[in-house]
Amino acid sequence: MKKLLFCLFLLTAVFSCRKPQDTPALQNILTQGTWRISLLRNNGNNITYLYTGWQFTFNADKTMQVTDGVTTYNGTWTENPQGDTFELDISSTELELEYISKLWHNELLNPKQVLFHNDRNNPTQELQFTKL
Repeated sequence: MKKLLFCLFLLTAVFSCRKPQDTPALQNILTQGTWRISLLRNNGNNITYLYTGWQFTFNADKTMQVTDGVTTYNGTWTENPQGDTFELDISSTELELEYISKLWHNELLNPKQVLFHNDRNNPTQELQFTKL
């Protein structure tokens, strides 16, 4: 009886183990479609409204385009998977784009939403993109 219980326990343990799902690489996520800023928080203050109507397209060659519906701005983006960082560099004098052109740390990655934070400077900032 003990052998039977041990075998049942062993079989249950073997078949209940699952390989954890690997998070897709940031490049694989961002280069699929067009994105909008769905959250920008600075020290708890939500300033997402500044980006209403803005659309972001990330290209596989690490270039990007941002449009406010009237003007298109060009930039670049980089990622460091080992350091879980993402950096934006957008060529513009628009305050909204200068504000997000910096190094961010990956917080959440999935095919429809990415979340970054920046706690390098006080206060903490959060930036979230959602796929359109």
